[in-house]
Amino acid sequence: MKSDLRLESFLKLGYFIDYKGDERPIDFSKIDRAQYAHVPRAELIRLGQSKLRETFAQLYDPSKDHVVPISGGLDSRLILAALLELCPAEKLHTYTFGIPGSYDYDLGCLVAKHAGTRHLALPIGDISYHRDELIDFAKRSRRQAMLFFHPPVRELDRRFGGTKIWSGYVGDAVAGSHLHDPPSPTLEHAKRIHIANRTIVRSTRLHRISDEELVPMVSGGGLDPEVLTYDEQVLFAEAVAKFTEPLVLFAGFDYITPLINTPWMDFMFSVPNRFRLGERLMIDLAREAFPTLFGLPTKQSLGLALSTPQALLGVLSMVNKGRKLLHQFVPSVVSYPHTLYNDYDEAIRQSPDVRGIITNAISQLRSRGVADWIDYDGLWRRHQSRLRNHGDALIVLASLELLLRAQDGAD
Repeated sequence: MKSDLRLESFLKLGYFIDYKGDERPIDFSKIDRAQYAHVPRAELIRLGQSKLRETFAQLYDPSKDHVVPISGGLDSRLILAALLELCPAEKLHTYTFGIPGSYDYDLGCLVAKHAGTRHLALPIGDISYHRDELIDFAKRSRRQAMLFFHPPVRELDRRFGGTKIWSGYVGDAVAGSHLHDPPSPTLEHAKRIHIANRTIVRSTRLHRISDEELVPMVSGGGLDPEVLTYDEQVLFAEAVAKFTEPLVLFAGFDYITPLINTPWMDFMFSVPNRFRLGERLMIDLAREAFPTLFGLPTKQSLGLALSTPQALLGVLSMVNKGRKLLHQFVPSVVSYPHTLYNDYDEAIRQSPDVRGIITNAISQLRSRGVADWIDYDGLWRRHQSRLRNHGDALIVLASLELLLRAQDGAD
């Protein structure tokens, strides 16, 4: 692949499209669609609970220390709830990091409090950014993933090095979160949909390549769509393997991934897709099996219970859109609960360490002659003057430089 096309794929997608990593391949060979084709929903719920417990019984080692990163979502909650059937809460560690006031941070802390685990809360205001740590993470993530969206690795290594980290890695996709209804009729269509929808920067256009140039480089295929839809084949071969896996399962820790390559995954992929749409089967069996933790508010239900009527969630969604708009102009007054880990628009403007790293990295990127069609000065000026939030673009550009420095072997 031409070097410039490779770099431009990163500017559009947030990852290098030619990546061939196979650190943790997913085994689809045990999918058996015929096995559950005519099984009633109530029986599927019972069987799913049994497969979940079978999975955790196989993986749990009582002689080890176990850690569950906990957020406001469902995957980490499912893992914690299943582990609590095997291990006393006071022996389990959990941690949450991010912005107080966001769903992932606040609800993660709430779940840990109700569970009674040994919880570590890491508010983003207590975390500083350093260039050497970002380059270290670039190396840990196989020099492939965007930066800045990871937890404080050195702090986790100090506290949890040598433990078992239970990751909810792609559990939502296994449960059906990325099912299309209707599914793509061809592999080519699924690849085009992926590229069309996968634009990491929304505030401006950093790349010059067309979707047509990228489609031939999209991975996926090889399975009968009756076994795994074309959309999911592309999802797992492309976004999961090239973006999520390096970013989430970065080197240096001993991960357990109970939601893939286990009896639970084989079951979920084998049930009819109509039960997986919107993760409904997983949600229903989890609510029945673990009513306490799954009765708490979730990110998916906008900070309310999973039983909240859809009409009310629709109203709250509109309120959140208004909060997001106001947050751009008065972030100190109006919070936006969907913020993931950090508000980088404001961090670039107000945090000396973030601003220094970003400006230095972009200056070095310009010196390389990379993407010389980009108006770097204009991006910075518009962002700092609040004419437009370009935090997404500035983070991607800085990430690209830091990844290139990691590839060069620079510190």
